[in-house]
Amino acid sequence: MRDTFLKVYDGYGKVLWAFAILAGVLTFAIMCVIDTNAFLRKLFNWPLPAALEMTQSLLVGAIMLPFAFTLFKREHVSTVVLTSMLSVRARTRLHLFWSVVGALLFAAVTYGTFRYALRSYAMNEQTWGAGITFAIWPSKMAISLGTGLLTLQFLLDAIGYALIPGFRTRDDETEGLHGNV
Repeated sequence: MRDTFLKVYDGYGKVLWAFAILAGVLTFAIMCVIDTNAFLRKLFNWPLPAALEMTQSLLVGAIMLPFAFTLFKREHVSTVVLTSMLSVRARTRLHLFWSVVGALLFAAVTYGTFRYALRSYAMNEQTWGAGITFAIWPSKMAISLGTGLLTLQFLLDAIGYALIPGFRTRDDETEGLHGNV
């Protein structure tokens, strides 16, 4: 059971890595839009039409999609002053508690943002920019996708903490992905 879970966990990590790469591509696209807009504005006094709207739409995906990968890699900001003094068992219980809380919280956020995005899609909500219309629902769906991925990561972490003693509870992750498992 432990090995199966770790294979699923690592497989989901690869999915999250793909979304993080997509976020990087979106960030690069934002840079290209901004550079093109600046280039056209300075040389030809003609700004790129709807550059602001394109940037805003891409920015949502660039921000929301890599959140779960950050949690998977444990590269978020954390303070370990108090938890480093706890035993591995106590740290595991604390991580389990917060993983369950995070999963429940982000499940609610995912549900709400998904309903909001569906409503936006159903009414064909759009924004106007320089004579070009942009659908708003893809950006709203990206928020829902990002929070859904984060929910699933919190849930997998909670399962790992519940089933595997010492799962990812080391303060330094130098021994590999799963710490001292």
